[in-house]
Parts: sequence; structure tokens; C-alpha cells
Amino acid sequence: MHEITVALSLLEGVQTTAAEQGIERVSAVHVRLGALTGVVRDALLFSWDVATSQTVAEGSQLCIEEIPLVVFCESCDAERAPRPGYGLLCPECGTPSPRILRGREMLLVAMEVAA
Repeated sequence: MHEITVALSLLEGVQTTAAEQGIERVSAVHVRLGALTGVVRDALLFSWDVATSQTVAEGSQLCIEEIPLVVFCESCDAERAPRPGYGLLCPECGTPSPRILRGREMLLVAMEVAA
């Protein structure tokens, strides 16, 4: 389960920012998670609770925005969301579309601070 490693990495960013800005308590952390990251949402939520124990983010909510896979189809000259299980094929014309536009991101977007 690599989700604990992901949770610890996110926590490191939160703790660094909190220390730099004199923040004592974080109530929520917002992340964007692409479909191709291989991260399982529920496992990450569980890992977050474990990783944040006795830290500035203990008890904080991990808010995950899931980013779907989007590719660019050269044949259609358009952005497309491939069908699950069909790889990187354009769902309209069936052309292989290896140019990935979205779906690989794993970003710490924001954190909410408790008063």
C-alpha cells in the first residue's frame, strides 16, 4: 500500500507550510488526484488519518478532487475522456491517443487553518 507514502508526502508539505507561516492547527487539506496515479481514494483517506496522528494536521479532513483521464485525439482535434478498460483510445473514433492532458496530477492545492 503506497498510499501511506503519499499521505506522508502530503503531510510533509502541510507541516512545512504550517511551520513557515506559524500555523498551529490545520483543519482540512485539499488535493487533486489524477486517475492515472494508481492511488486508491479510501486507502489514502485511511492513511491520512494514521499519518497525521499527533501532528499539526491531526483530525483534519482530507478533501480529494478526483481528476479524470483526458487525452487529446489528433484525428478528432479534440479533448476526449477514454472509456475505462480501453486504454488511450479515443472514445469517438478509436484512434490511439497517447497525449495525456489530465489525469496524472497529484497536487496539494490548499489547506484550511483552524482558528
